[in-house]
Amino acid sequence: MTSRELAQDGRGVRHATRSLKEFLHRLEARSRALRALWPRLACLGLLVLPGIGASPVAQAGPFEFHSDFWLNLHHFLYEQALQQGKPREDLAGTEKKAWDYAVAFYRHSMTPHDLLDDPHMQSIDTELAEDETLSTLVVNGEDGAVWDMLNSVAAIYRAHWWTGQDQANRTWIAAVTPLVQHHAPLLMRQLTTVYEATWPKDPIRVDLAEYANWAGAYTYTYGWGRVHEIMSSTNAGYQGNAALEMLFHEATHGMIPADSGRLAIQIFAAAKSNGVETPNDLVHMFIFYTAGELTRRDLAAAGVSNYVPFADENRLYQQDWARWHGSIEVYWKQHIDGTLSLNDAVSKIVADARGKGAK
Repeated sequence: MTSRELAQDGRGVRHATRSLKEFLHRLEARSRALRALWPRLACLGLLVLPGIGASPVAQAGPFEFHSDFWLNLHHFLYEQALQQGKPREDLAGTEKKAWDYAVAFYRHSMTPHDLLDDPHMQSIDTELAEDETLSTLVVNGEDGAVWDMLNSVAAIYRAHWWTGQDQANRTWIAAVTPLVQHHAPLLMRQLTTVYEATWPKDPIRVDLAEYANWAGAYTYTYGWGRVHEIMSSTNAGYQGNAALEMLFHEATHGMIPADSGRLAIQIFAAAKSNGVETPNDLVHMFIFYTAGELTRRDLAAAGVSNYVPFADENRLYQQDWARWHGSIEVYWKQHIDGTLSLNDAVSKIVADARGKGAK
């Protein structure tokens, strides 16, 4: 590429970046107004929810599994932008120029935003799920910059990558469906009992993609009770029986918010009375442990005796979680067994952490 072409591309990226920033500012204002209306609209049946109107690849237990072209393209471009390298398939001529431009746009304008924590990225995922059946995204003034970019490289993605990625998604779905069908009824009962919470009332949409995010999966929960999981079909940590565990792990986020709900409130109260500072993500540790332990037990009852829960397999009980793991292993396990109440289990875990020097 010549210096003139580089300069032209640079100006194009800067212009696209300005357009995206304007779009995000407008979207934020729109989102604030819409969120205030969500509960009323949902009750009246006037709100289109992710997955409604789009046929899933399969349904099993509480889950609807999707392989969505537009959402996969969005995540693939995000992944390519993070890698800052060439795409895995050789491109040439106008295809290469268009693809490189799209990747540059994502690198400058999208990757600074976290896929899970940034509300703008959540809005994009949600809208792409709603647009799953469209052959071309409808561009308007509020999401035009991103939608234009996706439309511009859709044919390239379809020709070079989509067939393989869609097949990987469907293979993953085919493998996990019988596991969910067999274990879902018991796992749902166990999880609602342990957390003293209600299972999400709507079907849980699960979008499979080659790349989800740095962790391999994440979940959005909406104010009207809708849960939307996005999970990698190629991440080595989310295959086989681990896929079963992590589906229910992610679903748990729809039952127990990290900063409210029975478990979080009890942790806060026990920490305050004991003068202990807890990690911000301690509820997440409970979710990891509970989903892993219940999956291990249920698989063992079905004849699979060697399953290692995700958090143990990936050595997550380290650093900030290290001083809490032993206590959870003792007292939360007793709660899972039904021999200790949720309040008493949390109180003992926090008091034990104080004795180990938690501040």
